Amino acid sequence: MINVKEKTYPAGTVNYFFDYYSNASEKFNVLSQEDRWFKNALWRFKDGTDSTDRKQLTEILVEYIKNMPNINDGSWSVFCIPASSEEKSIRRYNHLINRLKEELPDVCFLNDSVKFIGTKEQKHTAPNRPHIDACSHITLTGSISRPNVVIIDDIVTRGCAMMDARQFLSTKGAEHFKFVALGKTYYAMEEHLKN
Repeated sequence: MINVKEKTYPAGTVNYFFDYYSNASEKFNVLSQEDRWFKNALWRFKDGTDSTDRKQLTEILVEYIKNMPNINDGSWSVFCIPASSEEKSIRRYNHLINRLKEELPDVCFLNDSVKFIGTKEQKHTAPNRPHIDACSHITLTGSISRPNVVIIDDIVTRGCAMMDARQFLSTKGAEHFKFVALGKTYYAMEEHLKN
């Protein structure tokens, strides 16, 4: 199993596996081979590209989630934070959700109940990034009958999307949360070295 890291945000503690460095970090020319691999693999995961490294990232998430304590006790749901559009969400998460369904037959998959009511601006290109609600463009049909929820995102930066998802799902009956992401963003090597 790959090394699990964690970072605490207002929504809760997020478990993640890789450090992700923005393009600005390239100038330091000190990124490890793993950092460079993850940066490229993450974009293929986001785009839904059928590639070996995308499948590797999917399997890392599947392995981690299926080994969570009590995940198959009938009280858990899984929710993948939606991308900016329905099409992008399907491309990004369909393979992951299908793999999790194979491994976790007693888990409820909330994305099956998501209805898109529009699109939202992509957070990474928005001028007011923290003020874009990651769940403002969706609704959930019905309520949540399994109150423990694993919230999955591809990448965590400030934890805002995790908080948005937690608040959104709380209004539908979710009570307890676990947060998982493939990676955590660092904008420059100096920021990472401070942490």
